[in-house]
Amino acid sequence: MAVHLLTYLKEQFTPGVIDLLSRELGESPATTLKAVNGSIPILLGGLTRRVQTSGGTSSIINLLSKGEYGNTPLDVSQVLDEHQQTADTVTAGRSFLAEIFGSNLTRTTELIGTYSGIKPQSVVTVLGLSGSVLMGVLGRQQQENGLTAHSLSTLLLGQATEFRKAMPGGLEAVGSLLGFDELQTPAGPQTEVQGADNFSGTVINPNIPKSAEGDRRLENVRWLRWVMVVIAILVAALIIQKCSENQNGTDGISTDSTARVESDAVEDTSAATKRSIQDANGQVSDSTAPGALGIRDSSKIERP
Repeated sequence: MAVHLLTYLKEQFTPGVIDLLSRELGESPATTLKAVNGSIPILLGGLTRRVQTSGGTSSIINLLSKGEYGNTPLDVSQVLDEHQQTADTVTAGRSFLAEIFGSNLTRTTELIGTYSGIKPQSVVTVLGLSGSVLMGVLGRQQQENGLTAHSLSTLLLGQATEFRKAMPGGLEAVGSLLGFDELQTPAGPQTEVQGADNFSGTVINPNIPKSAEGDRRLENVRWLRWVMVVIAILVAALIIQKCSENQNGTDGISTDSTARVESDAVEDTSAATKRSIQDANGQVSDSTAPGALGIRDSSKIERP
């Protein structure tokens, strides 16, 4: 089943996170928590209402496809240690908020601020943090698993009634502004994202309906990776073979040269010896034969 978006975002804001965030905003923990509890269902409800409009789903998918999510947090607590990290995360989520709320963003933040008792700018921070995390979850699904317009619509509409019911009393003006009366989960058989076990999905890989196009993209990437590995192995083998041939060639030249030198030296020594014997005795026969020097056959010696 799919990740339960409402529960996931609410669980981001633990008591410790609320304390850190309230200090960052200069607000009290109580009013900060009230703003969070109002902002999350409004964020999800606003996204669902955007999906219900003509061309809204395609616009959201197009925005998600252009994002870079390597540094996008999956947990709000990851970016509250430093002021700059918090500011960067809020800034990253603003384009998402603008796509969801359009011209109603300013009025929405004002109404949440009035309801919770925090400044509108603090509301923007709360919405920005939540929106950035939500955008990261959906964006990764779009880029890695082929989340389509239809899949996104199915996911959100499957939980639409929950978003509407989760909005606290006192925020009816926001509901009226954004048309939350239209947030209704479609009747009929349960879909993959409408089952009772919505909590079994994981944040990194929620079980969102995937498209055939997404599967094809993943298959192409897998094949490309294997091709690159094979090419790298072949290149490495050729380099090793070339180095080996060069080394063997060098060793062969050295050995052959030595052999020729030694052979020539032996040949020169033998020739010199023969000439010396010839000069001394008038012939080059084997001087080791019995008899007088230079005579091999003793039978040829003249006898008296």
